[in-house]
Amino acid sequence: MHGDGAFDHYREKADRHRGRSQKQDTLMKPIFVQLQCSPGKTYEVADAIYQTELVSELYSTSGDYDLLMKVYIAEEQDIGKFINDHIANIPGIIRSLTTLTFRAF
Repeated sequence: MHGDGAFDHYREKADRHRGRSQKQDTLMKPIFVQLQCSPGKTYEVADAIYQTELVSELYSTSGDYDLLMKVYIAEEQDIGKFINDHIANIPGIIRSLTTLTFRAF
């Protein structure tokens, strides 16, 4: 099980990156991606994700997936291509699940 506070330093990094994402204009959309990592590779995957400087937020999670990340991408950008080019090719990722959000209210 994850979530024992070991990701505090990742949250600090996320706070620094979050300032950038809060400045995004309305043409950006949030994408949530859950990642399942190879056993023992979660920290390496998290480090590699932060090195891309693309993530707004990154959390350790329990359940079938090890990490949950929030990314902002341009409205016109192809989501599948973005995930394949920037996230899914990181060594140690076994599987990803992308969730799109819609303004309902």
